[in-house]
Amino acid sequence: MRFEDIVFVYQLRDERQIAWHGRLHSHSEGRYELHYFIDGSGSFRNGSAVYSIRPGALHLSAPLMSHQIIATDTRKPITYYALLLDVRNDDEARDLLDRLIWPRSGAEPGAPCGRRGARGPGPAADTAPAAGAPPPYPLGGSQRFFFADLREKAGSGRPELEKAASHGLLSLLYTLSAGAGAVLRTGGNAHVEKAIAIMQSSIEGELSLNEICSRIQLSEEHFVRLFSERMGMPPMRYYGRLKIEAAEAMLSSTNLRVQEIADKLGYENQFNFARAFKRATAMSPSAYRVLCLQRADFAARA
Repeated sequence: MRFEDIVFVYQLRDERQIAWHGRLHSHSEGRYELHYFIDGSGSFRNGSAVYSIRPGALHLSAPLMSHQIIATDTRKPITYYALLLDVRNDDEARDLLDRLIWPRSGAEPGAPCGRRGARGPGPAADTAPAAGAPPPYPLGGSQRFFFADLREKAGSGRPELEKAASHGLLSLLYTLSAGAGAVLRTGGNAHVEKAIAIMQSSIEGELSLNEICSRIQLSEEHFVRLFSERMGMPPMRYYGRLKIEAAEAMLSSTNLRVQEIADKLGYENQFNFARAFKRATAMSPSAYRVLCLQRADFAARA
């Protein structure tokens, strides 16, 4: 399995970017696309079905299956990861992806789109899904840094890390195939989920631990322990990673200057932003932009 591309799109609101990311398209034989939605309002067309975008939903598109992101409210911009996989030389990955897609959609690998079969359990679509239009897997919002880690390793240029990314994704897909999707979610803790929603809505600005605890009505000590158990890191470190994740997207897909990005994300100055960014990525913002510029996105904005 080869990662042909991994793209992170943060708050899709620019008209030209919406046109680029919202085009109806499909991929050739052996190429599968995965969309993991984090936030925002809109729809995802996959095959012959249209689903409302849900935070934490993972959509799988098979080769030749048309799909499209439909942004309906720029006041609630869509944030998501997209992974394009080439499995033409990997029978294991191709068979696994087919098992995940076709049984849930009611079709069989290689069957015409009008052919139906038994459909497995899954969340209901906004329109009844036809064969060849698989419903999403509900991973929950806690997996965003899993996809961020895949993106970093797959784009590292180091064979060992690229292989680690492939094995990491295969592990996730096998877990889903085993019907263990619930294991991947945050555990349904309302306080943690509410805190993450508060953080996500405050990426462009400042937020203190005290503010979060006041809004969810928990003591700081209890909240830090609860959040760390659920998410594997303290809350303010998680909040800092959200900011760096957003900065990576701005550096790779917009022409905003580094100072503008620092201001937009609520850093005191460009120096503090650059220091935090380098601590998280081992690169300066300028070096990251040179290495990771998404040419298609940038061209769409030109």
